[in-house]
Formats: sequence, C-alpha cells, structure tokens
Amino acid sequence: MKIKHLEVPQNIWKDKRIPKETKYIYSYIYTKGFDRIITDINIGEIQQTIKIKNKGLKKSLDILEQLKYLVYQEYATGMYTITLN
Repeated sequence: MKIKHLEVPQNIWKDKRIPKETKYIYSYIYTKGFDRIITDINIGEIQQTIKIKNKGLKKSLDILEQLKYLVYQEYATGMYTITLN
C-alpha cells in the first residue's frame, strides 16, 4: 500500500504574484480537495479559518484561475465548485 503525504505544492509559496491571503485560501482548498478532482466549498467554511468576505474570496479565486492553479464556478452566492489543476 502506497502512503500519500498531504503537502501543498511549493511553487505556490514561491510565486510572488500571489498575495499571502490567496496562498492561504489555496492551501485550504488543496487540503479539502486532496485526492479529488472537484471540490465544493462555501464562503462560510473559509470564514472559519480566514477572515474574508465573498468579494475577497472571488478576487483570490480569480487570481488563482488566471495563474492556472485552479478553475472555479460560482453556482450560487458564496457557493463554489473548484477543479484543481
């Protein structure tokens, strides 16, 4: 049996184009979606860890999508489907 270790890719921490808060959001999404292709999250889940509003989350997700770390879709206010690349 092969054991997998949960580790956020190091290239995101070294990428200076990404704000610190966005890196934390990506690490939260990555750990929640570990070993899955599609993850569903809502703003309430992230607000328990990071102090952020829906507008700030959407801006962070836009940055990550432009840099091709993930693809997201908002299917209801504050509800997102995310595919990690």
